[in-house]
Amino acid sequence: MPIPPQPRTFLCNVCDWHGTTIPLSDCLVMGVDWYSHCPKCSNETLECRAATRTEIMRTRLNDFLQRRHD
Repeated sequence: MPIPPQPRTFLCNVCDWHGTTIPLSDCLVMGVDWYSHCPKCSNETLECRAATRTEIMRTRLNDFLQRRHD
């Protein structure tokens, strides 16, 4: 049975971009569920760590509010 990975936060040390992903399945979509490079400056060295509870809640709230306004 497929199990989605834990939420992750990606950080760019060059431009201070950060993003938190909450994968819904084990099939990861590049640029949505996983980042190989920074979408802002194209730096290929990103720090990846487990997302904190605050980051997860902020991402869920942003996703919810964006869906209501679309």
